[in-house]
Amino acid sequence: MRFTLYFTLLVLYCGQAIAADVMKMTAIQQKNLNVKTVKLQAETKASGQVYPAEVVVPVNQIRVVSSAYAGLVDQLQVTAGQTVKKGQVLAHIVSPELISMQREYLQSNAQRRLARQSLDRDEALFKDGIIAEKRLQTSQNSHFETAAQMNERRQLLKLSGMGDGAINQLEKGGHYQNGIALIAPISGVVLEQMVTQGQRIEAVTPLLRIAQLNPLWIEAHVPLTDLKNNPIQKGALITIKDLDASGTVMTVLPSMRAQDQTAIVRAEVRHGVNQLFPSQMVDVIISSVSGANVNSFKVPTSALVNHQSRVVVFVQTGTGFEVREVKVLNTQGEVTSITGEFNGTEEIVISGTAGIKASWQGLGGE
Repeated sequence: MRFTLYFTLLVLYCGQAIAADVMKMTAIQQKNLNVKTVKLQAETKASGQVYPAEVVVPVNQIRVVSSAYAGLVDQLQVTAGQTVKKGQVLAHIVSPELISMQREYLQSNAQRRLARQSLDRDEALFKDGIIAEKRLQTSQNSHFETAAQMNERRQLLKLSGMGDGAINQLEKGGHYQNGIALIAPISGVVLEQMVTQGQRIEAVTPLLRIAQLNPLWIEAHVPLTDLKNNPIQKGALITIKDLDASGTVMTVLPSMRAQDQTAIVRAEVRHGVNQLFPSQMVDVIISSVSGANVNSFKVPTSALVNHQSRVVVFVQTGTGFEVREVKVLNTQGEVTSITGEFNGTEEIVISGTAGIKASWQGLGGE
């Protein structure tokens, strides 16, 4: 008898502590509780925490243009921000060193021809037994050294920008070039112009910096506490706020910025990359990998009700209200992004939630 009474009281107690997920409420009762509802609004953009970020160019897409010889910059054909094509002339350098190198190349070419003639003569004499083998070896070594020297100087001329055709013309008629035409090694955009027209430069001085701007990287500064609470994985979606541009996380750098206690999250942007430019500062939203395809909705923060360890909203039905559990993605002031089992047409309560919650838990009268 005592056990039956105890069990009955326990059931009645649990019936109040664990409320039903559906409540009936008349229109008059809703009016008395000042209940107001709004239609659920689907998110049109990615939701999540916003972080500051910088647009950077991948290091393997940057080329530096320089001159192999010292000289005077007498022409500049491009400037910063200009688009160039591979092989396009960028600048012209007048260089006395280039003239000296052409003269040395012609001299080494003449020495190679003389060494070749001596070697041919000594090979014939050795074949007839007139000279010793040691003399033949000396001629062979002399030819090898002069040929190597000529090839070395030919490569130096090619590094200066002279093509095989120009070098061959130099060999035939001694037509010297007094300048170096610098050409674009890749197609891209001139990021920086580091010299001016009329400036004297030393050998290998950087003149221009060219980069390909597709794809680009985004480096976001994420607080360490955020990384600890919500680890960001490779492949996570990253969206640039206020722009139609997005990408995916490549890596989370282990190094930390000591000045603001943040880590670097690097992402590659391929969609909408034409809206970005290097060194641009933007705000980005980083979503989880699984959250990239989850439907999210924007609701007034007042619609959220905390119950035990859950967050719920009250959805209006024909006879009252239904309780729906939700997951909070991000809160910004009076607007919160949530996800849950919704079709997007529901009306949710934004005012009078306290009274509905009391009724849901069986507190107060009818």
